[in-house]
Amino acid sequence: MGRSWRAVTLDLARCLLCPAITRCHCARVDEGSMRVAGYTSLERNNMTHAFVTGASGFIGGHLVRQLRDAGDEVTCLVRPTSDTSQLDEMKPRYVMGDITAPESFSRYLADVDVVYHLAGATKSLRKRDLHRINVEGVRMVAHACAHQRSPPTLVHVSSLAAVGPTTCSCPRIESDEPQPVSNYGRSKLAGEVEVAEFAGDVPITIIRPPIVLGEADRDGLTMFDSIARWNLHLVPGFSEERFSVVHGDDLAAALILASRQGRRLDPEHPSVGRYFVAADESPTYAELGQMVGQALGRDHVRVLHNPKSAVWAIAAINEFASQVRRRAHILGLDKAREATAGSWICSGRSFEQDTGFRPGCDLQARLDQTARWYIEQGWLPEPRFAPCQAS
Repeated sequence: MGRSWRAVTLDLARCLLCPAITRCHCARVDEGSMRVAGYTSLERNNMTHAFVTGASGFIGGHLVRQLRDAGDEVTCLVRPTSDTSQLDEMKPRYVMGDITAPESFSRYLADVDVVYHLAGATKSLRKRDLHRINVEGVRMVAHACAHQRSPPTLVHVSSLAAVGPTTCSCPRIESDEPQPVSNYGRSKLAGEVEVAEFAGDVPITIIRPPIVLGEADRDGLTMFDSIARWNLHLVPGFSEERFSVVHGDDLAAALILASRQGRRLDPEHPSVGRYFVAADESPTYAELGQMVGQALGRDHVRVLHNPKSAVWAIAAINEFASQVRRRAHILGLDKAREATAGSWICSGRSFEQDTGFRPGCDLQARLDQTARWYIEQGWLPEPRFAPCQAS
């Protein structure tokens, strides 16, 4: 029963459109090797030296592999407790430090061309911890870049959560007024404000991803697992909210393109230098479950709609348990605010126009690719499915 309850609560957490559930922004523990191909289609004429924070996280692994596959020199900022197993085979340089302790990494930026700032916190027991990482940490990274003799380009990974959901069918665009609904979203928006203070000294581009899925993603595994084992997909609420999604390969390729061809922050034009990146498709959460089912060889997935009151009830229980255990749960009250707020969709048209970016393949193919990786790594049982042929 304990395993089932955990699966239920974590599957509901996948509804939280924080890109991060954008975990992407957190240097989490991940395992295994990854096969990615996004950066191989980019120009390789100019090899660069990249510095990556949050490299041991899910998105960090995708990014480092694409950079290394292109022959770029990569330095990864990791903490002593970070699991670097997915990075070791790529042979990057490691710097032990923390974004809130600039003395631990600033001297290593002297010969760096690009800093990719992925590190961040998506959940916390206290708001001040979100602020310390997502606001103060961002400021310290930008400050360290600004004080280099030749400041590197800074690509800062924010979140769709910084802008907030949409209550209509219109996707968010870069010129929209931010209206975050969660403490996490407000901390990411505050981080954008902090980094923008350095736009006069550092070339900066901000990327705001939505939900990120892909190989080595432990959070996304929960949705795949419940469908693979029980053919069951839990959906919060009964309305048809839609969600933007991006695959880790495509986000990593977009980050690299942003460093090379993206526009930089302009104090006189607030929307310039900020981009959304997403797949072309914006499925409902029920449709996303059916797409995952197709990737796993399921003809029809059983979709179980839960009232939003159930989301709040589970979140309240998890919040109480988190305080007792002193360990934050992914589905707490803050994430419930996002899960029940409406549709989370954004348009990547501006980024496409400025850089020519296109996802490597469609969302269904990316889900097929992710399912195959989970199965090959033994994270899921072997089903019948049609794998994606990487393009």
